[in-house]
Amino acid sequence: MATLSIVICCANCEDTLEQACQSATWCDELIVVDSGSTDSTPHIAQQYADRYILEPWRGHTGQKQFAARLCKNDWVFFLDGDEECSPELIQELQALDDRQLEDYDLFLVPRRNHVMGRHVRAWSPDHLTRIFHRGRCQWGNHVLHDTRSPSSRSRMTKLRGHLIHKQHSRAHYADYFSGKRMDDRLMDVAQLMYDHGDRCSFADLILRPTAAFLKFYFLKRGFLDGSFGLLIAQKAAISTQLKYSALWAIQHQASRATSNKTTDNQGK
Repeated sequence: MATLSIVICCANCEDTLEQACQSATWCDELIVVDSGSTDSTPHIAQQYADRYILEPWRGHTGQKQFAARLCKNDWVFFLDGDEECSPELIQELQALDDRQLEDYDLFLVPRRNHVMGRHVRAWSPDHLTRIFHRGRCQWGNHVLHDTRSPSSRSRMTKLRGHLIHKQHSRAHYADYFSGKRMDDRLMDVAQLMYDHGDRCSFADLILRPTAAFLKFYFLKRGFLDGSFGLLIAQKAAISTQLKYSALWAIQHQASRATSNKTTDNQGK
């Protein structure tokens, strides 16, 4: 395989960072970009990283773009501080040949997610745009995630080896299911949907939460995980309900603002 840089963008992840770094020791270069940790993250990172950079948070996309520019290699692999490369993924990457690297701009990586120490069956395969050629991909602008796209769909393929997410995390119930966690990101997501032309109808408020529950409980086989799978499906339904409720509020606020402006203009 061609030389590859792994970049870990993180903050305050002392319980998972060592496992992440240990799973990346095979790469040509390891860079850790810390957005301002107050725990032992810097100490752990400096034991493993070829370069440790302290950089204030620029947003999900801005931070990753900054980090990609630091790499000495064109092929970049983004790994979060609470993720690990599985042995299968490492073996698959090391087996890539020059022809495959020339034929593709981006490799989609499946991720196995864990919540409170349990694998979330309903969230698999969760493909991510983490391994890419930095000179041949375009960046997305999602407010909560960093994404990339190839120069054409034919230049993207899926890997079979997976990332492991939060397997060693000490995170508890509130880190996944608290209302505050969802509220903190809610309006940003709804505003992005509105800016992209999405609108919320009466039917959306009724049908979409139900559809989300059915998808994660039945289609994604969450029911096989008992009460844990039920909780995951319920969270999906609640998150969807809140997201479309926030979109409804934003579009009606915009409608009132337009109506008031029209009234003001007519009164002049």
